[in-house]
Amino acid sequence: MKKVAVLGTGQSINLFLSEPPYKYETTIGVNDIWKYVKTDYIVCLDHPKVFNPERIKIINESRPKAFYSQIVIWDYRKDFVKIKLENGYPDRICNIDTYGFQKSFMSPFVAFQIAWKFHEATEIHVFGVDLTNHPHLDRPLCGRIKRHFQNLKSALKLKGCEIIVHGSGILIP
Repeated sequence: MKKVAVLGTGQSINLFLSEPPYKYETTIGVNDIWKYVKTDYIVCLDHPKVFNPERIKIINESRPKAFYSQIVIWDYRKDFVKIKLENGYPDRICNIDTYGFQKSFMSPFVAFQIAWKFHEATEIHVFGVDLTNHPHLDRPLCGRIKRHFQNLKSALKLKGCEIIVHGSGILIP
């Protein structure tokens, strides 16, 4: 069994911070996660211009083993790994057997797939992905994101990989 922690920057990241650091074999964070945790890997699907100066500084100073993005502007990084996102959204089904990655409207969605595809996760523990107070996501969009995660959870379960959500802003029922 390989346990991987996928970390966002939402409120429930504090639950991860209170756990023993050796509990997970691999950690994958998103965007400026290094503000809280120096993860093994980072997934960043946004263009640098969307981040304020403090967040971009944290991202630029991070030194993970790999920095995954589909945006080539990040290729100045020595740790940059270009990924491909598939067209469309997994509103009905999530096909994780493609070369590229299915996408939703947030980086943790792709981080889950990277955990399974590149790091052979059999258990993905998620912290800090709390759609309860996200400043940029309206209610209908959050509903769609939850549907995408439900479809991804079902696809991963068929492959023998479980998703365990930690926190009160439960993303995946």
